Amino acid sequence: MSSNKVKEIIFLGTGTSSGVPVIGCLTNSEKKCETCMSTLTPEGEVNIRRNTSLLVRVNHEDGRVRNIVIDCGKTFYVSALKWFPYHGLRQLDAVILTHAHADAINGLDDLRAWTLNKIIQEYIPIYLTNNTLEAVKTLFPYIVDTKQATGGGDLPVFQWNLIDSESPFTIEGLEFIPLPVHHGKYFTTNEPYIYVGFKFDNITYISDCNFIPEDTLTKIQGSKTLILDSLNYMEHSSHFSIDQAINISRNLNPIPNRTYLTGFSHAVEHFKLTNEMKQLQLNEPLLWIRPAHDGLKVIIDNLNKYHNEEKESNLVKNNEINNNNINVFN
Repeated sequence: MSSNKVKEIIFLGTGTSSGVPVIGCLTNSEKKCETCMSTLTPEGEVNIRRNTSLLVRVNHEDGRVRNIVIDCGKTFYVSALKWFPYHGLRQLDAVILTHAHADAINGLDDLRAWTLNKIIQEYIPIYLTNNTLEAVKTLFPYIVDTKQATGGGDLPVFQWNLIDSESPFTIEGLEFIPLPVHHGKYFTTNEPYIYVGFKFDNITYISDCNFIPEDTLTKIQGSKTLILDSLNYMEHSSHFSIDQAINISRNLNPIPNRTYLTGFSHAVEHFKLTNEMKQLQLNEPLLWIRPAHDGLKVIIDNLNKYHNEEKESNLVKNNEINNNNINVFN
């Protein structure tokens, strides 16, 4: 069981693998993409989305808050350059990898920025399944076996920790319960590709998923906060659509107090979806669902209250709502 509790979570990335905006849209002089073009304006900053990644900040008995990152994809370093200074962050106490796709692991080499010459810290603990480790060995052989390094030898320093997709584990006093789900299929065998989400301190995080097995659904039950993949409005072979994600939240018993959608393509415009979810809640008051955005911080305290910082334009609007309330954010 967890001895420490989550202080806050910060969305470092909320976009699909390609990210938003899309270069093909920004350079198209004939057809204008509303979401991509909006990113060129201050008001549309919330539509800039890098690869899905979550920072979990954990209260520790020694008084120093621990920083645990879930996934380190292609755009992680750019996300860190923006959001670490913004939120006053520095050290990485652990990185957990959910699967071996590029948008989850391709930023590993960039973590040298934390460990090179011990500028911030000596090493970073990495938690991953054996399947993901084997993929990392293929992609970055030199960071697993430093004897294979070439060039100047500037390498990240990692401590590798293998996890099992069925067995809970603890990092810095916080228990993580693995949640294996389907994230598309292997093209050759048609077998499901397994992504491992996590439940921790009544928070469930699943950023890449198109099907949740019954055993995993049982583990998710009771989550007060649900963070769920929702690529766009259309069904997809490896991601939930927005409607599918809504139905997952709706059918949990009890319904989570808060559901945040993530993993969006450029087919989703932040303010439009926010308004749609507010309208949905008017019809189903218990169903509080909102799109997350890069940089969003949700503060969770021991009184089960939530303090959201939702950026609109260049402003940060502060709202505090008790977990038992069902009011719509204004």
